[in-house]
Amino acid sequence: MDKLQIIDKYIARLLMVSFFLPMHLQVLAVFGGSSYFVVRSFQSGGKVETGKLAWAFFLGSFYLLYLMALPFTGPQFGAVIHRFCESRVSILLFPIVFALISPALIELILGELAFLVHSCLFVCLLANGAFAVALYTKSPIFIPYGMPADGFHGFSHVDYRVFFERFNGYHPTYMSMMLVFSMCILFFHSSHLKRVDKYAMFYALLLCALALVAKSPLIAMGLIFVHFTWLKRKSLKQYKWPLAGTILLVVLSYLLLPSVSQRINEMFLHSTATGNGNFADNSVNERKMIWNVDTGMLSHYWLAGCGPGRLLHLLKVRYLFYSLQFGRDVNSFDPHNEYLYQWLSFGIIGIIAFVSVLTKHFINAIRRKEYAYLYLMLILGITFFTESILARQHGVVFYAFFSSLFFYRFTKKEYSA
Repeated sequence: MDKLQIIDKYIARLLMVSFFLPMHLQVLAVFGGSSYFVVRSFQSGGKVETGKLAWAFFLGSFYLLYLMALPFTGPQFGAVIHRFCESRVSILLFPIVFALISPALIELILGELAFLVHSCLFVCLLANGAFAVALYTKSPIFIPYGMPADGFHGFSHVDYRVFFERFNGYHPTYMSMMLVFSMCILFFHSSHLKRVDKYAMFYALLLCALALVAKSPLIAMGLIFVHFTWLKRKSLKQYKWPLAGTILLVVLSYLLLPSVSQRINEMFLHSTATGNGNFADNSVNERKMIWNVDTGMLSHYWLAGCGPGRLLHLLKVRYLFYSLQFGRDVNSFDPHNEYLYQWLSFGIIGIIAFVSVLTKHFINAIRRKEYAYLYLMLILGITFFTESILARQHGVVFYAFFSSLFFYRFTKKEYSA
């Protein structure tokens, strides 16, 4: 292996680690590393292939709607639409970047996915370790992270999630997506690991995901678990103890971790309740309020949309009445649903473009039987129902980078068809 190949491997590892760096460093690392591989591809005799670039513009088609909205957005919302165009440029940029990277280097990057798993596990264990220390020492150095005052039995799932996000800068839902995706990578892109090491890491990742209790990624994890069990149905006896260990860990986490039992009880107790209730009482009532506002807006703007620059303003107006009713400011809520976000922003054209891109990813993953790719899209597709994933840098970079990386792991026959 020559020096350039060694550098390639370390840059690929840097790309994986970059997802857990502070935001500005993340942008520098992920775009710098990707640009490096584009240069390396051309140094190795690569060329621009129109078929690949055509697919890149298809994958970024719903981002192009933001650019097209610029001249139609009034000056009062000009700053908003410009910010959206800047923060979501990854949706188009990463497909173009990976369209220019050679297949060999795509495979090299995929070969370093294990470093995403290692980094994810390290960050989560660090945050959970800090939380445990904070609970038992009650040191004032942890006050900025939102510590409860009553020790282990006094903290709630809200305390835990607030601490986790403030400590490592990652929203629990986004970190849960990373954790579930990391579990998938363990079984499809980590053949170098010993069986014992693989399962030890899997259980650690699973425990971290259960502690956060982010609903949508856990639903995706459940579906993945069922599908993986079906895939291995002929050799299921080999997995009986790992499966039993997984079920046992889920049960113990509910019985022993207050954050898990509180969150699950909250969901079951309030999800079937009639009426909206006070949204401040629990997250289920909060979600009902958001759903009512979103669907109310959709009844007015389902055809042409209201424009991405104007959307948040219209939501603030509607949430003002909830703020007055319940005595708490809720003006910061966005649609909390990526499908409705695109639909409300751009109307029928927006939701068709968005769903078309996701459908293409699912078709590719199923056709190739690339299960890590399929599970990635399943995690994203389900979480899009409860979060505006592309409204945050962590979400947009995660979606654009990994969906594009797997998409361009295809043959010449596929993109020339």
